[in-house]
Amino acid sequence: MGRGVPAHVHAEAILSALQEARPAGLTITQLMAATERTRAQIHTGLAHLRQVAAACGLPPVTWDRGYRLLDDAPEVWIGYERAFFGAVHPRVANFIAGTLLPHQTKTPGDPYIRTVMAQMGAIESTLQLLANLE
Repeated sequence: MGRGVPAHVHAEAILSALQEARPAGLTITQLMAATERTRAQIHTGLAHLRQVAAACGLPPVTWDRGYRLLDDAPEVWIGYERAFFGAVHPRVANFIAGTLLPHQTKTPGDPYIRTVMAQMGAIESTLQLLANLE
């Protein structure tokens, strides 16, 4: 595949490969081989596929032992979602500690940073809660 191929073309090839492999799923390497696309093209296609999956009536694209499309697997969907929240939480916490707190220390009366800190604190708490829900 040459440069400039639209994301939806990669997504269609990935969708076809994942449907063929159902329910087993495919790793990145397997997707590359099955679709004859590069790693970057696979990531581009997966991102597009995730964005349009619900509108197309598809199940969510999840990762566990490979990328998969599972029609009726809430335990897999929830596991993937919790892993995502767990991965994002430390990034948000580090952003608060490394960027927002020093900003707040320098300008404690600034209404902008007070609003940002309140909102980001709520986001951090929510991510932590969602990652650890049993």
